[in-house]
Amino acid sequence: MAFGNLNVTPRGAQNLNLETGYTDLPQGGTATDAKGGLTLNAQKMQLRPGERLVAQNAVLKTRQGGTLNAAQLTYDLKSGTVTATGGVTYSDARIQGLQAPGLVLYVGSGFVVASGGVKAASPAMTGAALVFDPQTMQAVVSGPFDLQTRLGRSAGKAGERLLLTFAGNVLTGATAKPTTDDLARFSAYLK
Repeated sequence: MAFGNLNVTPRGAQNLNLETGYTDLPQGGTATDAKGGLTLNAQKMQLRPGERLVAQNAVLKTRQGGTLNAAQLTYDLKSGTVTATGGVTYSDARIQGLQAPGLVLYVGSGFVVASGGVKAASPAMTGAALVFDPQTMQAVVSGPFDLQTRLGRSAGKAGERLLLTFAGNVLTGATAKPTTDDLARFSAYLK
């Protein structure tokens, strides 16, 4: 069934809450946003057509090949953002096992912003936050950070930034002193 831009396939009953305007899917289901390039599977969902989708125990796949897992996920259809909290993990071809208390996916640009203290399995790193641009295949890690790769080790203090550059699926560069120009496209996401 269609709910605005979303095509939703429920696993069981659908309950319309007349007070809130939400449609509850207590057994969850699958929601696809063909325009945004997202596919969501969740154990439980609430949907307010044209406005918001709230999901619990969710797995989201992106058009860029990313997979996001979270206990709680909210897709704000008006702003084009997906906000994930609770046991958040994200992986794609370049960054595997990224863990963070919170993560925001900007559907239009594809930017991924992880915050609250991040940790990734590959490349092996920790930091205060990470902003990833899948279009340019670059990421910025906010300090304090620590990165250990075949290229060596980079560490930075609070307020410092680390620019990561990927070629295909391989980390090819880590710059501990990126220029203002390097950081310009990330500035809106580095709050």
